[in-house]
Amino acid sequence: MTLQIASRLPAIVLCLSLVITARAEESGYIPPRFMMTGARSQPLALQQASPLAGGPAAAQGGQFMDVQGNPIVLPVQCLQDSCEAGGGYGGAGGYGGAGGYGGAGSYGDPMAVDFGGYGPDQSGPHYFDVSLDSVFLKPLDPFDGVGSLVSVGVSGSANDPNRIDIVSNQEKYESGWRIAARYDLGPLSVIEGTYMGIYDIGFTSSIDSLSATAAMGQPPQANQLFRFPNFGIPPINTLDAANVYTISYDSDLQSTEISYRRYWMGYNSRVSGTFLLGTRYLRMTEAFNWNTQALLNGNPATPANSNTSSTSENDLVGFQFGGDGWLTLRQGLRVGTEAKAGIYNNRFKLSSSGVFNPVAGAPANFSAKSDGNQVAFAAEGGVTVVADILPSWSIRGGYQVLYLSSLATVGGVIDPTNASTAAMPTQGHALYHGFQGGLEYTW
Repeated sequence: MTLQIASRLPAIVLCLSLVITARAEESGYIPPRFMMTGARSQPLALQQASPLAGGPAAAQGGQFMDVQGNPIVLPVQCLQDSCEAGGGYGGAGGYGGAGGYGGAGSYGDPMAVDFGGYGPDQSGPHYFDVSLDSVFLKPLDPFDGVGSLVSVGVSGSANDPNRIDIVSNQEKYESGWRIAARYDLGPLSVIEGTYMGIYDIGFTSSIDSLSATAAMGQPPQANQLFRFPNFGIPPINTLDAANVYTISYDSDLQSTEISYRRYWMGYNSRVSGTFLLGTRYLRMTEAFNWNTQALLNGNPATPANSNTSSTSENDLVGFQFGGDGWLTLRQGLRVGTEAKAGIYNNRFKLSSSGVFNPVAGAPANFSAKSDGNQVAFAAEGGVTVVADILPSWSIRGGYQVLYLSSLATVGGVIDPTNASTAAMPTQGHALYHGFQGGLEYTW
C-alpha cells in the first residue's frame, strides 16, 4: 500500500500545482516560468515578476500589484522635505496631497499647498538665540491734566485764547536699544534674558514775549508773559511780566527681564507660540525745570530769574506672566503678537523745590521730598513681523505699547493754581508707545 502511494505522489503534486496555478491565473496573475537562456530568451523587461516584487505591472514599470491583482498604495514615496507635485510627500497625489491623507495640503492644512507644501520642520515654532533692536518710543503726554501754564497778557479767564500750552505735544519719538538672548533648557523650553534702555526722553521749550505777542496778532511787546496762579491777577514778582519762559523735561526708561518660556503648538505647525513666566525690573526717572526771566515792575534794567523744579524716581520689581503667538505666512515669513503683565513693588522718590528772586511780592522758597513703597502694575503688548534673509539671520520690526501705573511723577507736582505747591501725589501713570526694528541670529 505504501509503495502504491509513493509511486503516485508525483502525479498528485502535479495535479495540485495545476489547480493552484489555474486559480491564480483567474485572478490575473501569471506565475513565473522557467526560461531558456541564450538567443531565444525573453527580453529582461518582459520577464515576469514575483508577487513580492509587485507583480507583472511593476516589472514593466507600472503600478505595484498584490497577489490578488489590486494596486499596492505606498503612502510615502520619497524621504525629502518636499517632492514633485505628482505623487510625492505633500504633493498633489501623494501623502497629504489633493487626494491623499489630510486633504488639500500637508498634514491636513489646506493653506500648505499655497506655500509650497512645506512640512512641519519648515514652519515650526519661532526661535532665535540673540536679537538686537533699535527702539523708538514716546510718552503719551506726561503732563496730562496740567493744562496751560502761560498767558500772553493779563488773563483771568480759564478759556482765554491767549493762553499757551508749552508742555503738551512736545514729546517726540526717542531712540533706545534692546537686546534679548535665549538658552535651551530642553526640547520645548528656554530661558530668556532681555534688557531695554531709552535714556533721553524729553524736550526743551522756550517762549519769548516779543514772538508770543506777534503770534497773537498784536504788535510785538516785551514783558507780556504771565504764569500761574491766575495768570497775572494779581501779578507775582519774579514770575509775571516776564520776557522769557523756558521749560525742560527729561526722562529715561530701563527694563530688565528674566523669563522662562514654554513652547506650544496650534492646530498645525503654522501656528505656535510660548507661555511666559518671569521677573522684571523697570526703572523710570523724570526731571522738570521751569526758568523765568522776569522784569521787576516792568523795568528792563532789573531782571529777576527764578526757578521751580521737580524730580522723580520709580523702581518697580516684581513678577510677570504672558505669552506670544506666531503665524507662519509662508516659509521664512511670520507675524506674531505678545502680551505680558505683572504686579510690582514700586520704590518711589519724589522731590520738588522753588527758588525765587528775593524781592517784595515774590513767593517764598520751598523744598519738599517724599519716598516710600506701593503696589504698582505694568503691562506690555506688541506686534512683530520676522523675515528670514539668510540661514542664520532674520530681520524684524514691529510696534509696541508699555503702560505703568501707581507712579510718582513730576507732572503730578505741577499745580496751575499755586506756584509754590509742596504736594506729593504718587498715583500717576505713564504710557509709552512706538516702533522697533532689528536683527535675529540663530546658530
